Amino acid sequence: MSEFLYGINPVSEAILAGRRKIYGVYAAQGTEANPRMRKLVSDAKYRGIPVSWRNRSEIGEACGTRENQGVVAECEAFPYTPYAEILGAPRMVLLDNIEDPRNIGAIMRTCEVLGWKNVLLPRSGTALVMPSVAKTAAGACEYLQVAVNCSSNQYVKIALEEGYTVAALDGAGKSTLEAVASSKPEKLLLVVGGEDAGVGQFIKMNSTHVCAIAQSGHVNSLNASVAAALALYALR
Repeated sequence: MSEFLYGINPVSEAILAGRRKIYGVYAAQGTEANPRMRKLVSDAKYRGIPVSWRNRSEIGEACGTRENQGVVAECEAFPYTPYAEILGAPRMVLLDNIEDPRNIGAIMRTCEVLGWKNVLLPRSGTALVMPSVAKTAAGACEYLQVAVNCSSNQYVKIALEEGYTVAALDGAGKSTLEAVASSKPEKLLLVVGGEDAGVGQFIKMNSTHVCAIAQSGHVNSLNASVAAALALYALR
């Protein structure tokens, strides 16, 4: 089953990472002089990926959006990694009840930048690594190991059995990210919840730490991807 990645960064990183087969790249006519497009096309051709120049309407029809920056790539669906192969990694992050693909993509981009290479997504209730997620992630997802084969509760239960410290973000939490960081856990699972549902009750009841992010402003809320970024940086 194939899908259409779109956007210069997502397509470029998919080409460079080489994790999934790319059947062809379609670039918009009139963008030949764009330096970023020229490099993308050069990288594709170097790897034997066919490139064809199309009009912009064909590009838009292929991916179903105008936010394509003049390029799409027909490729295999994102390659997920079984949880059993990720277990043992020193740092993992679980995204629980996060439905907005833009938040998923933004968090994945931060994960890659800060060295959190292992992301857990529940089987249901959270957006998967679709082209819209890859676009927001600017292609960073191509370098992450992402599991989707368990429920959020199962991920946490197994992680605890394997000796992980589990830190869940929650506005009513009694612990802090600083306290978790100072304990220097050898293996850590960070759980980030959605803006509406938050982290599930089972996870909060069974976590080693339930952490609140200290705030001093008038608006008592943080976007899920912003909260995740603060936690990922504090616990990197």
